[in-house]
Amino acid sequence: MNAHALRHSLREQAGRFFAAMMLLTRVPVGAFYRHRAELSAGSVIYFPLVGFLIGLAGAGAALLGLVFLPVPAAIVLSMLVTVALTGGFHEDGLADAADGLFGGNDIQRRLEIMKDSRLGTFGALALWFSLTAKLLLLCEAARGGGALLAGGIVVAHTVARGAGVALLGWLPYVRPGESKSSPFCVGVPVARLRSALSLPIAVAAFLPGGRGLVCLLVATALTFGAGIYFKAKIGGITGDCLGAANQIVELGCYFVLAARYHHA
Repeated sequence: MNAHALRHSLREQAGRFFAAMMLLTRVPVGAFYRHRAELSAGSVIYFPLVGFLIGLAGAGAALLGLVFLPVPAAIVLSMLVTVALTGGFHEDGLADAADGLFGGNDIQRRLEIMKDSRLGTFGALALWFSLTAKLLLLCEAARGGGALLAGGIVVAHTVARGAGVALLGWLPYVRPGESKSSPFCVGVPVARLRSALSLPIAVAAFLPGGRGLVCLLVATALTFGAGIYFKAKIGGITGDCLGAANQIVELGCYFVLAARYHHA
């Protein structure tokens, strides 16, 4: 590869990374990204990397908080940092998906409810249980030490974004052209899927004692189960479904971390 081709390739990859950052976070990267449909479609391989960076920020906040604050307050600080970085993007998807999937009687009605920006009962309950569970599980995981807590946060955020990529490679997107997520949801070729999922696997390997492997197994099972459920309910996935799967897998990883130390 000559120098010109290398520069072009690096620019393309940088554009895809910034496209992923623009979708998944509130980090102001617009100055580095000029929208092109092909960059948006290819950016899914960087979803786990974005999750890794968000996880690093959350882990750093947790470790800093543990120096000055009680454990629950440090965990809340970490959660606040990650939510601020994403603008509650995935939490919003979880709430909308819960409202639509549990509140609608048929596919069309479920999709209509999921498009409604108003928060319903099922969405409110899903958010409450999700956020409360994160706080309690991470407090329990902190008993294993700050390093385990920080590593678990990084792994959970990375693996959770990988779950979204896996669902995009498996199931059809049922609302093409109707949301800001649709340019990213045009299917994921096998080679691109392998590239995207290599980071979650590598990051999980750094958790000691086989915990990372268990996180991956749990994440795989939860992603598969969520995909089957989405397929049965609406015939595929939407951006809200991806957000819901993200939160479910993240929680699954925290359950793994907490369970290891419940009797410590």
